[in-house]
Amino acid sequence: MRLLLVRHGQSEGNAAGIVQGSMDFGLTELGALQAKVTAERLAREEIHRIVSSPLRRAADTAVAISEGTGVTIEFADGLREYDIGAASGLTAAEIRERFPDVAEARRRGERLPFPGEEGRDAFHARLRSVLDQIQGAGGTTVAVAHGGVVGAMCQIVVGLGPRHRGLFEAANCSVTEILRDAGGRLVIARHNDTCHLSGIVTRLDRG
Repeated sequence: MRLLLVRHGQSEGNAAGIVQGSMDFGLTELGALQAKVTAERLAREEIHRIVSSPLRRAADTAVAISEGTGVTIEFADGLREYDIGAASGLTAAEIRERFPDVAEARRRGERLPFPGEEGRDAFHARLRSVLDQIQGAGGTTVAVAHGGVVGAMCQIVVGLGPRHRGLFEAANCSVTEILRDAGGRLVIARHNDTCHLSGIVTRLDRG
């Protein structure tokens, strides 16, 4: 089993500094270029399967990869970005203004949920289910998703729980590779690989 996790190209929400969560945003012109360059790189790989989050920023990135590799896309709702609830669609400044108690708690290292937030335990549970499905398929799978998804998948592989978020950041259209080693364990072979994005790397991640 080989899994290539690709974060979507720069989205309109990324460029505007918006916390996107499960809201739908398309790619910017730069994001579309990042997707095209990533597709050219992955066209040199032997890809058996492409799965994608149905959110437009990921789906549009997956379409570019599909066109470059000739592999059909399967959409997986489980690859959606973490749903931040009522904070979705807001900038960091707007979040501090509308939810001062939550913002202050987070500054103290506490984690109060926003109204309607998905919850990290539920997020990890759905990603474990997706990871189990990918392992069962075998071969090389490209999964096009979101920064939060890439980070949480890496946490799951190394055995960290939901509270350790933020340890595995991913640039737009970076590639993170997860393999099964000789002992049958899942390992991270490379993380946040952007060597194909020379001069066009963007890193801001608000979902």
